[in-house]
Amino acid sequence: MAQEILRVTQKLDIIEEDPETLKKDIYFSRVEDVGAESVLITTPFRRGFYLPPRIGRLIAVRVVADKIPYMFKANLLRYRAEQIPLWEISKPVSFYKIQLRENVRLDISLGVSLEVLTASEETKAIRTLTRDISAGGIQVVLVNPLPIGTVVKATVTLGADFVLETQGTVIRLMPPLPPLDKYFAGIQFAELDPPTKQKIIRFIFAKQAELRMKEKEWFC
Repeated sequence: MAQEILRVTQKLDIIEEDPETLKKDIYFSRVEDVGAESVLITTPFRRGFYLPPRIGRLIAVRVVADKIPYMFKANLLRYRAEQIPLWEISKPVSFYKIQLRENVRLDISLGVSLEVLTASEETKAIRTLTRDISAGGIQVVLVNPLPIGTVVKATVTLGADFVLETQGTVIRLMPPLPPLDKYFAGIQFAELDPPTKQKIIRFIFAKQAELRMKEKEWFC
């Protein structure tokens, strides 16, 4: 099955999760060769930086074959410092299909307006920036913290013809980490209708495609 799904020159997304914040970063890679027991891929990179090659590390990989997204896990067996740095990873023995939904997250800085909703119907407007976005919520930068459980109305423009306006709840707050002096708040959207979720997902994948095009010279 691996031979059928993995093909030379196929694009890969390596998903790296921070164990403390659970924030996921996506690194880009490409299949260079598919062997009997291992697979050669280009060293995963993101915004011009390579993912450090720790031998034995377990990686989570997303790949799209025949328009169907799959996930698999593999171990880094060997690092090859050649003209194009390569990772030799274990050949996956199983794949599972995934749905492209809320868990697809994009690191992006967008202007966002937050209105803190109170029982007295008074609102407090905050203009700030997003840190990332998914179909399930956003992470925003705050000068002053908002308590967990705060309900807000969020408005953010996603493209020329789509302004997202929805309520959400602060479910996570990260204190400033030196040298930064800003808070990061995770806001979970209230239930969105399927068409709105699909618009957010399309925006995310369009932006990821733009990033791939900008950084494609790293594969040359």
